[in-house]
Amino acid sequence: MVNITELAAQKVKEVLKMQNKEDAFLRLYLAGSGCSRPNFGMTLDESKMDEDILDEEFGVRILTDQKLSIYLEGAIIDFVEANGSGGFEIRTAKISDGGSCGGGCGGCSGSC
Repeated sequence: MVNITELAAQKVKEVLKMQNKEDAFLRLYLAGSGCSRPNFGMTLDESKMDEDILDEEFGVRILTDQKLSIYLEGAIIDFVEANGSGGFEIRTAKISDGGSCGGGCGGCSGSC
């Protein structure tokens, strides 16, 4: 199961509302590889496929392709604020931390 913090769920809902897509899903996807580990991204998706796993928490519906589910089992989506800005972070439990890379999307920075 993929989890989301209450703050991240609130921020996702704000994005959904701003884009007039309140019925959309939050899809996690493989965004490439960096720092010798996979990096994951997030996007809004209006359709669920048969091979998707659906998790829901705090009113946010999260889709993950079955093939990625082994890497994202136990992952936590969070919203991190620092230096006056913020972004989403995906922390994975099943992938060991390789130094400062973190488990987030967007390269080695650990957040997007």
